[in-house]
Amino acid sequence: MSLRRFLGTSTFRLALLYAALFSLSVAALSGVFYWTTSVALEQERRETVFAEAEALVEQYRLLGPRGLSAAIRERIRPERVGDGIYLLVDGNYTPISGNLAGWPVLQSEADGWYEFDVERRGPGEDETVLGARAIHVALAGGLHLLVGQDLAAEEHLQAAILRAGLWVMAVTIALGLGVGFLMSRRLLGRIESINRATARIRAGEVRHRMPVENSGDEFDRLAQNLNSMLDEIERLMGGIRAVTDNIAHDLRSPLTRLKNELELALAGADRDPRTAIERAIAEADGLIKTFNALLAIADAEAGSGRADRAPVDLARLVADVAELYAPLSEERGLKLTAEVETPATIEGDRQLLFQALANLVENAIKYAAEGGAIALTLEGPAASPSLVVADRGPGIPEAAREAAMERFVRLDPSRSTPGSGLGLPLVKAIADMHGAAFVLEDNRPGLVARVTFAPPPV
Repeated sequence: MSLRRFLGTSTFRLALLYAALFSLSVAALSGVFYWTTSVALEQERRETVFAEAEALVEQYRLLGPRGLSAAIRERIRPERVGDGIYLLVDGNYTPISGNLAGWPVLQSEADGWYEFDVERRGPGEDETVLGARAIHVALAGGLHLLVGQDLAAEEHLQAAILRAGLWVMAVTIALGLGVGFLMSRRLLGRIESINRATARIRAGEVRHRMPVENSGDEFDRLAQNLNSMLDEIERLMGGIRAVTDNIAHDLRSPLTRLKNELELALAGADRDPRTAIERAIAEADGLIKTFNALLAIADAEAGSGRADRAPVDLARLVADVAELYAPLSEERGLKLTAEVETPATIEGDRQLLFQALANLVENAIKYAAEGGAIALTLEGPAASPSLVVADRGPGIPEAAREAAMERFVRLDPSRSTPGSGLGLPLVKAIADMHGAAFVLEDNRPGLVARVTFAPPPV
């Protein structure tokens, strides 16, 4: 990646923002440290000067002017290192003792402190001290005492703190930019790997997946979610291909028969053209039924029936379906029974539920052995009822039950039995639309189809 492109990335801008925030934080902390240090130094200076002034005044009270002068000379001896300022003058401000050349020009402050520039007299040459601060004490006998400290050491310490803060800020900015650069390169590398994988998939490598580093971070979770989505898309595409193949296989035969019947009717080869036309109409009805089933599944999966929901009496529904299919079951030599253990009412689309239950009964009649029995039951608690259709036919192997609910799946490989493989998928779609669970169970022998409705929300 070029430098210009890298500098324009959101990760680099984010790293730059973090570096700026860190720098501001360091600047704020340095400012607070500088301010608290200055306040502490000033407080210490005030306490020291007041203590010195009280001690010297006590010396004057006990020992007089000579004792005070001796105490000041003791404090300004060359071997004693310090920043104290002492000056004792008479009534005419003539120096008696101290380390100032003369009485300075004092500028009064509000708190009684005086600030001035002085030349402090030492063992060698006089030196200029800027920003000295002191207090003035008027003594008995017309004497004046000036006690204070110069600010040189304090200013040097503050300057050192300021320089240290600037260095810390510079190092923080450098480290922030450096770490941000490395983190940006790392993040960009992960993003680029996902982009490359996406490009390969878009180019036709549909089985390629996003790289996962097993670090458990957000990028790994994103890659895993994308891989799961791609797996689902691949599964759906495979299902679409299978459905397309099944449609082509299931519709080709009836369309061919329809074409042949029409050609026979047109050529007059059949003794009774009406018979050929009736056969063609039957084939057309079968095709229409197949497409209607597909549309019904699509409508159920889209939830188009949700707006038509109303209270549905499941006991009445069971009775109506049993009454409708009783003649057909008797014609096939089957015994159809209907039983309601507990009456129940749910919110739903009665027409779709009737169609789903009718499909299950039709399947049971189609596959049940002659002389067998079919039981249509409403069971379970009223809050979570189940519609159950049980037969004594060949049943469905457990391994094939999930596949039997997919569109156009026929468990008869030869497809010799009538049907389109859309009955159970339609039932599943209607059950899903009503928030119900549709399962197939073993009746030993035979099959149990169960639709169980979830309890209503509290």
